[in-house]
Amino acid sequence: MIEIRHARIRMAIGLTALMLWPATSDAETLEVGLKALKTGYQAMALPQLREAHDIFARQATKSDPDGKIHHYLAQASSGLGIYHSLAGNTEEAVRYLTEGVAAAEYAAGRDPRSSPYQTTLGDLYGELAGQSGMIGKIRNGQRAAAAYTRAVELDPKNPLAHVGVGITKLETPAMFGGSLQVALDEFRLAQGLDPQCEEAWVWEGITLRRTGAIADARRAFVHALQVNPENGHARHELALLDEDFR
Repeated sequence: MIEIRHARIRMAIGLTALMLWPATSDAETLEVGLKALKTGYQAMALPQLREAHDIFARQATKSDPDGKIHHYLAQASSGLGIYHSLAGNTEEAVRYLTEGVAAAEYAAGRDPRSSPYQTTLGDLYGELAGQSGMIGKIRNGQRAAAAYTRAVELDPKNPLAHVGVGITKLETPAMFGGSLQVALDEFRLAQGLDPQCEEAWVWEGITLRRTGAIADARRAFVHALQVNPENGHARHELALLDEDFR
């Protein structure tokens, strides 16, 4: 049984992706949406997340041959799902996460070879597992694990896919194949692939805290904040650590 924690506040949005779009009003609109998505995710800011979601939802009604717009929509829906889950609005969280899964699956169908699309799909299934009952946790957790595994198969150098695999190993009970050591190995592999992968440091800290290595956990959270001072997930986990072990 896998239960992915819902407080995964992370996003790797490169505005350079817009180079793939022509210099038209559509491209300008997408740039606005991507900037709003990045800001909204970092700060868990509802207005920006809604703005991004609405822009991509409108764009998704047009032609999307390679699935990029639906992928952006899936990421925006994920952000809104996380926001509402943190606020305790389970119904809204599930609604947005379910919408995000549909968008991510559409994107993956358009480009089955895309590792980032599979990673986002894994993220959404993981978030949805955290909002589900026992059967839903198992089903969505398995789907998350499958998507992350596929993402790594497609691109073994995708650090966020390795973070996802690590989270599934961390959140799965040992009797069902979970392993703290394998999780740590995956997070450290992600760090080796991209030292700026801030969530790999956050999840290393979470794992180390569970093993009782409090000082090492603190160093991992601090490192994540050195990579990105705006990482709300790292700030949240560090605050919990300080509260419990001050």
